Amino acid sequence: MATPHLHGKSSWYRWCLVGILIVGLLGLAGETLQAQARTSSQTKLAFGPAFPEQSIPSGSEPNENCLMCHSDPDFKGRFQNGELISLYVDNGEYEQSVHGPAGLECVACHTDISRYPHHAEEQVICTDCHPEEGGGQAGTSYTTLRVQLLLADSREMTLSINEACRSCHEQEFEIAGDSAHVRVLKGGNRDAPVCVDCHGSHDITPPGEPRAKISHICGTCHKAVYTTYRSSVHGAALDAESNPDVPTCTDCHGVHDVRGPRNPTFRDESINICGDCHANRTIMDKYGISTAVFQTYLNDFHGRTVELFLRQKSGRIGNEAVCFDCHGIHNIRKPDDPLSTVYPTNLQRTCQQCHSDANIRFPRAWLGHYVPTWEETPALYAVNTAYRILIPLTIGGFLVYIGLDAYRRWHDKRQMLRQALALAEKELELEEDELQDDYTFNREN
Repeated sequence: MATPHLHGKSSWYRWCLVGILIVGLLGLAGETLQAQARTSSQTKLAFGPAFPEQSIPSGSEPNENCLMCHSDPDFKGRFQNGELISLYVDNGEYEQSVHGPAGLECVACHTDISRYPHHAEEQVICTDCHPEEGGGQAGTSYTTLRVQLLLADSREMTLSINEACRSCHEQEFEIAGDSAHVRVLKGGNRDAPVCVDCHGSHDITPPGEPRAKISHICGTCHKAVYTTYRSSVHGAALDAESNPDVPTCTDCHGVHDVRGPRNPTFRDESINICGDCHANRTIMDKYGISTAVFQTYLNDFHGRTVELFLRQKSGRIGNEAVCFDCHGIHNIRKPDDPLSTVYPTNLQRTCQQCHSDANIRFPRAWLGHYVPTWEETPALYAVNTAYRILIPLTIGGFLVYIGLDAYRRWHDKRQMLRQALALAEKELELEEDELQDDYTFNREN
């Protein structure tokens, strides 16, 4: 009986040893897998998070979760090309923007963000900031936040975020579809301006507040044009007092449907752009400028030809002078400014742009935009006055003559008709008398 008992006891020992061996092998395998995971996280920093991602809690404020990291002024990200960018968001600035008071959440624009942290550049654990939690000295240290971004460069980030604007501003995207900016972008130029470039990102304010901001924004790309514009009569007034009456870039070129001089209709239609202000008596009276400058242009040989091209709507570009051919484009100055292209000593050179043979007397044949007066140009004033009298009298005389002639013709025709009727009545009477005589004769016989 002792032998079976010893045999069962040794079997139990063998099973214990097998169990211990299995547990040891599993532990060793776990250590190996953890080591491989650590190695993988260190070699693939740009492709995944270095610490576990967590879903954003549905019951919390989304912006509050984002600001846990993005409120750090030293929070930066690194693009694939090594470029660094600040990922700091000034929440106070955002709250003053057009989106903040409207309650627009971060994820409304950053639609591809649903988890945090996104993609970390280096391992950050609790004890990096709180060493006492790991048995070190008490106190909190500061660890700089750095993340590796899965984008090639900052421009790729701008272009990707820009598409989020379409979800709310579809109409503006449609209007901009044929603009100069979009055509350049579609042509392959990644630096062509998009929504974010003009309106900003977290600091978007109502457009035109202040008004001078418009030209400043355009000047970030069009530096040479902006420098010239600032010295013009329009730009100087805009910068000095944010004058609401002077045109900014968008007044002439459009807002989202940006057009430039390469547009086929821009040249001829530019006279209407200038006329929007210079034909407005309310605006011009503020500055002592006559609205006749616009009407007199439309009445002269330049304006008549341009107007003809506009009415035909043929798409053909006119070759007659428009406003900016004489006054300049972005360098418009007052006529009495010696640097103005229409200053008397500069006018001949201006005319020679089209009339190469223009001599010093050529500009004198043109009155500019002034209405002739007896004091300044008595001969022309007398001729114009005579025409004002002669033309109505001539036209009126012709109308009276045509009316009298028509009346005479109508009266003569009516008279002839009466005579014809009278003659016909006499002939009928004669015929009746003859018939009566014949009847009487036949009856008597």
